[in-house]
Amino acid sequence: MGFLSGTKRAGSFRLPGVLCVALLASVLAACQSSESARSKPVATAGPTVPAPPGATLPAVPAVPAAVATFSFDQIKGVPTNKQDILARSIAKYAQTRNLHLVRRADATATYHVWGYLSAVGGDVGTNVTYVWDILDQTGNRVLRFSGIEITGAADADPWASVDAGVLDTIAARTVEDVYAWINRLPQPSAAGAPAASAGAAVGTLPAGTL
Repeated sequence: MGFLSGTKRAGSFRLPGVLCVALLASVLAACQSSESARSKPVATAGPTVPAPPGATLPAVPAVPAAVATFSFDQIKGVPTNKQDILARSIAKYAQTRNLHLVRRADATATYHVWGYLSAVGGDVGTNVTYVWDILDQTGNRVLRFSGIEITGAADADPWASVDAGVLDTIAARTVEDVYAWINRLPQPSAAGAPAASAGAAVGTLPAGTL
């Protein structure tokens, strides 16, 4: 016959109900935690992708604007006759902004400037794109800026429609960007009007510049 209700078995014991529930909950939580650790993917570092040249932030000028000198060493892509016009306009606007230009390829220049221009016929006219690099004395690029001007109807020779007025505008914008950088000012928008006036009196241009 079985044991009577309420009697105790020799050598055995019963855990309180609350304690049993707590132990069961702990075991379930441990199992879930272990399963989560196994299934969760491990984060790994991806390859380092260098920023493209155009996205590199400008370097802080190493010398004050008052003592910095600039040498416009080369202006590529522009026909020789128009290159002279552009160079003279740059010298003109540089003087209005008190930028100190020195002779081309002067080894003592604080910064060397290289320009790349192209003229391409488009739907509404000729697009003149310009890119300027400023290099320090060690050859490291410290600034790159660019812009685009649209001139008259495209011709068989795109440069034929690029007149002195367009080159003058490019020169003004170029000087404004250099001026802003050397003086640690916000870079002007390529679409904004040039701050220097084309009719400003500049006096005699420094000999030997550009």
